[in-house]
Amino acid sequence: MPNCSICLKREATQTGSHLLSAFMIESVVGKRGHEKGFLLDDAPDFDYRSNTGAIPVVENYLFCIGCEQRMAYLEGYVCTEYRDKFKNARFGQNFSDSEITGQSWILREAGRVHPHAFTLLLASLLYRMSLSNKKLFADFHLTPLEQEQLRGILDAALPPYENFKVKIKTAHYLRTLDGNEALFDGLYYIVATYDRLHDETMSFNIVHPAFRLPYNMMFGQLLILFFFGKPRREAIYLDFFGLLGNWDVLTTLNGDGMPLKTIVLPEQSWQVMLANVRDEIVAQKIPGLIQLFFQEHYKKYRRPPTNEDWLGFLDLKFPPDQLSGDTPEVK
Repeated sequence: MPNCSICLKREATQTGSHLLSAFMIESVVGKRGHEKGFLLDDAPDFDYRSNTGAIPVVENYLFCIGCEQRMAYLEGYVCTEYRDKFKNARFGQNFSDSEITGQSWILREAGRVHPHAFTLLLASLLYRMSLSNKKLFADFHLTPLEQEQLRGILDAALPPYENFKVKIKTAHYLRTLDGNEALFDGLYYIVATYDRLHDETMSFNIVHPAFRLPYNMMFGQLLILFFFGKPRREAIYLDFFGLLGNWDVLTTLNGDGMPLKTIVLPEQSWQVMLANVRDEIVAQKIPGLIQLFFQEHYKKYRRPPTNEDWLGFLDLKFPPDQLSGDTPEVK
């Protein structure tokens, strides 16, 4: 049995580790034990309508039980103070909104969410994905220096596991993060979500394999651009989701212990972004799909295909109701 990938001391006996925090993706995969997940894959013969459940985001024997509990403690805090309250009017006093000139979205500041705790959670997500062999993350790789940097931060800043449990009081733990603020130097990120979505299952779990300056990620309800190093004003950065636009990147930047800021996009903007992502990845299937079509057609009919044959093939592979956007077919 290998040692834990975080503490490097205890055996990695933990099974069923979620590589993505469950609270981020539950609108996509469903509640624990009732997950419904779909993959978006550029393999030409891959049927993305097949339900994959939670399999793509769960892995065994990466961590020890202690470090799994340490990460669960952190996730519980962020879930309670951020996810559960962010769009709940009863907790409006916990957040403050501001408009950005020329934009259709707002910037929501979470004054009561500890910024280092949120940064630590994102660090844990990147680290977990970089270790995974799952297809969803197979092409995602941190550099060795980045991976070791995040491992060191996690081991030093996650709550202590003592006497077979994590039992530190939340207020005490947050004070320890204040005392470890130097650990988070150089880590910056932008977070975006939607204000409301008529069907919250219409989202993706995707980590772009090539866009690393910054790392481009979407986890169900959240879109994240993560920088190792503070971005510069007016610099051009890789932006798969088309989020950055023509505004000052520093306006929405998180890091340096600043209060957590989240871009809140209107539903239409979020839907357009999802459509663009889906269209780009499906387009990558077309060259391989054409080759597959010709092979199957000649094998079956022994004649050159017609345009009607091609359209019929597409209807078979991608039924019109699956392309209309009316059903949550891709995640």
